[in-house]
Amino acid sequence: MTAMDDLLNNNGVSQALLLFHYIPELIPAAVALALYGVVAIYLTVRIYISKSPKFLYILAFTALMEVIGFAVRILCHFFTDLGRYIGMTMFLLLAPNALALVNYKSVGEIIRLSNVETNKFYLRPKFVTWFFFSSDIFSFCLQGAGGGLQSTQSYNNIGIAITLVGLALQLFFFACFAAITFYVQRNPQYQYYVEGQPNAKNRLILCLYVTIALIYIRSIYRVAEYATGYGGPIARLEWAFYVFDTIVIYLSFIVYCVFFIGNYLPKHNAPTQLPTDNSSSSSQTEKGDIEAASKL
Repeated sequence: MTAMDDLLNNNGVSQALLLFHYIPELIPAAVALALYGVVAIYLTVRIYISKSPKFLYILAFTALMEVIGFAVRILCHFFTDLGRYIGMTMFLLLAPNALALVNYKSVGEIIRLSNVETNKFYLRPKFVTWFFFSSDIFSFCLQGAGGGLQSTQSYNNIGIAITLVGLALQLFFFACFAAITFYVQRNPQYQYYVEGQPNAKNRLILCLYVTIALIYIRSIYRVAEYATGYGGPIARLEWAFYVFDTIVIYLSFIVYCVFFIGNYLPKHNAPTQLPTDNSSSSSQTEKGDIEAASKL
C-alpha cells in the first residue's frame, strides 16, 4: 500500500484533499495566527487608551476573526470535515471585507467634520457611510451564501457563481468609493482640525489609499480564484492564498497601525475647526482687559 493510499484511508485527509485539494500546512497557519493575534491585541489596547472613535474597534474585531479562521485552519491540518472547512472559509473569506467599512466611515467623518454644504447626494456623510456599508453587507451575504454552497458537490458551480458575483460587486463599489475619496482629497473645501496634527486629512487619506489598493489586490485574487473554478489552478496553490490574501491583508493592518486613523480624527468633544482670527483677537483683548483690571 502506498503512502497516498494510507492518506486516503484516513477520512479526515480524504476530506482535506477533496475540499482544499491539498493538506493545509501547519507552520504558515500558526505563524499567521500569532501575527494576527498580536495585531488584534495591539489595536484593541491602542484604540482604548487613545479614546479613538469606537468604529475603529472593527479593525481589532477583524484581526480576531482572522485569528479564529487560522485556528480552524490549524485544526484542518490534523483533521478536516465539512463543518471546519465552512467555518474557516467564512472567517477567512468574509472577515477582511470589514476593513472596507472602516475606510467608508473614515471618509464619511472627513466630510462631516468639514461642514461642506453640497447638493450632491453621494458626498453626504451618511450616504458615503451607509450606502457603501449596505453594499458591502450585500456582497458579504452573496459571498457567504456562495461559500456555503461550494462545499456541497451538487451546488458547487452555483456557489462559485454566487461568490463571484459578490466579489465583482464589491470591486465595483470599492472603485466608486475610491473615486469619492480622491475627490474629497483634491477639494480644498474638505478640511478639518485635529490638535497636534497639522495635515490630518492628507495623512488619513494616505492610509486609506494604501489600504484600498491592498484590499483591491486581495479581491482581484479572490475573483481570479473563483473564476478559474473550484479545484482550479489558483485554488490548488496554498502559497497563492498566503501571498495574495494572508500577507496582503496583514500589510493592510500594518498600515492601519503605522498611520493610526485615531490620530487623524478629533477626540470626543475636541474642536474640529481652526480658531478664527476674530476669536483669537477677541481672546487677546479679553486677556488684556483682565491684566489691566488686575493692575488697577
